[in-house]
Amino acid sequence: MKRALFTPLMLLALAVIFLAGNQIAGLTLRSWRLDLTEQGLYRLSPGTEEVIARLTEPVEWRFYYSRAEAAQYPAIRAYASRVREMLEAYADRSGGMIRLTEIDPQPFSPDEDAALEAGLQAVPTEAGTSLYFGLVARNSIDEQAVIPVFREDSEARLEYDLTRVISDLERPRRPRIAVVTSLPITPDTGAPNRFVTELSGAYEIVWVDRDFQDLPEADALLLLHPGELSEAQLYRIDQHVLTRGRLLAFIDPLAHVALRPGPDGLPPIRARRSSDLGPLLARWGVRYDAQSVAMDRALGLPVEIVDADGRARRRAYPLWFSVGQAQLSGEDLATATLDLGINFGSPGYLEPVGQPGMTVTPLAVTSPEGAAVDADIAAGAPGPDDLLRGYQPAPAPLVLAARLSGLPETAFPDGPPAGDTLFSPADHVGQADAPVDITVVADADWLDDTYYVRSDPAVGDMMVADNLTLALNLIDMAAGDRALIEVRSRTPSLRPMSRVDRLREAAETRYLEIQDALEQEIADAEAQLDSLTGSGQASAFLSASGAAQREEAERLRHQIAETRAELRAVERDFRRDIDALNATLQFWTIGVPPVLIILAGIAGALVRRRRGRPS
Repeated sequence: MKRALFTPLMLLALAVIFLAGNQIAGLTLRSWRLDLTEQGLYRLSPGTEEVIARLTEPVEWRFYYSRAEAAQYPAIRAYASRVREMLEAYADRSGGMIRLTEIDPQPFSPDEDAALEAGLQAVPTEAGTSLYFGLVARNSIDEQAVIPVFREDSEARLEYDLTRVISDLERPRRPRIAVVTSLPITPDTGAPNRFVTELSGAYEIVWVDRDFQDLPEADALLLLHPGELSEAQLYRIDQHVLTRGRLLAFIDPLAHVALRPGPDGLPPIRARRSSDLGPLLARWGVRYDAQSVAMDRALGLPVEIVDADGRARRRAYPLWFSVGQAQLSGEDLATATLDLGINFGSPGYLEPVGQPGMTVTPLAVTSPEGAAVDADIAAGAPGPDDLLRGYQPAPAPLVLAARLSGLPETAFPDGPPAGDTLFSPADHVGQADAPVDITVVADADWLDDTYYVRSDPAVGDMMVADNLTLALNLIDMAAGDRALIEVRSRTPSLRPMSRVDRLREAAETRYLEIQDALEQEIADAEAQLDSLTGSGQASAFLSASGAAQREEAERLRHQIAETRAELRAVERDFRRDIDALNATLQFWTIGVPPVLIILAGIAGALVRRRRGRPS
């Protein structure tokens, strides 16, 4: 072969090998994945793999995505790529049991009609068109589950929602929830609240009499301020947890909603201020005091206070407070995507006690300013000043809600209570044989409409907190497929440049401090100048004896001009610093890597040439 043809032919052969290798890899290694991202963005959770492995019949996934309409929204376009990659990961992992089809519904087309008929949400765009970005899943008997729209702010729940779609298609019936409550919210009271309405629409609800002697078969048990429970009833709950493993307990040391007067102006019959679960909570890993209430002076909700002189003013009320994202768990699926906060009303708190075999995961806590107060004092409706007098923050944030998991032992090691003839000692269970999932929230008022819904005659009802969303999330996880508990919260795929953000925030903080000082200096000088030139001193200012005032006014004008020039210089310096920071980052992230590669190539060529020279 001629030497001149060697290099071109070699390059051509490499190109052919590269293209052929890609084609072969795409056909034979399509289901092979290597996820090297820090948080495992493309790795499916064990719970997801378990649900996929249970598939015995094909499931059809129709991914509706309006490409043209989404092109004008970079954030949606980027998130669509993330969703598409996750859908493909499911399809590849299923070995053909999940059949994925992407559909771009054109306006007024049969695809758009099918999307609307299935229940997808049409998102209006600025151009007046509709954008579709959702999923329709169907099984072999035409049952379907729908994700109406994928939202970027819910990326943490993306895997959970997709796995739940598969699980829902497998389940032959709606999940059943048994509810024990002493609150006047049952259908027969005629006053169900929004939470009960939403719950009844999504689940089969079994209302259990508060004097129950046994608990019905159910996917989960909800104790909603159950009132006073007998030893036999506590034993039934204990055995339910050990054998069925799903419990939600919303208890309260001071439940205002329980004492709210009815139509007759009196509290409900047998209304109780507090609720407790006796020895059960300690056995599950937490301590709870029904005589103590949590408060938080840093997170207090504003209330209107009328002073002794009759003037009304708004003050933060420590007993009613809102916990935000900083106080909510970012790892648990139930709380990971909440952004409106959770409003609590004189809640209790939980203390982990380190029970062997149990794990306590806080879901909601107070700020470091959280404190405890006696429930009797809180029941007297003290004012903010009374609560703040002698206020002593707790050594650590107080836990308001927690998820308890593990293999607990019974709180009744000696078996059923004496005299309980309805339960055979032979059926007694001493320890759970499978991990349990228990959620405890030390408040019941948080589910009352007044704590998270604001009614406005102009715009209607508006959600001002995520109370309802959190409650439904918790119940959804408890009553759903057990494998869903192992589905983790997804880390957002968009990775912010945190170091750059910190540098920018530090620069902005320095600038704002200087800006505030200069603006205050200008305001003070202008106020003095206005005082000198005001109408009340105009005659003296213009007279011969007003020379001193005129000189002072001229000095103030000069000072204002100089300060404004200094302020503009500070603004220019700030922009220059930010531009320099951006230029430096671009140099190191865009310019340096190619230069290093070129230098490495040149160094390699020089080394090969030196080695090829005859010695």
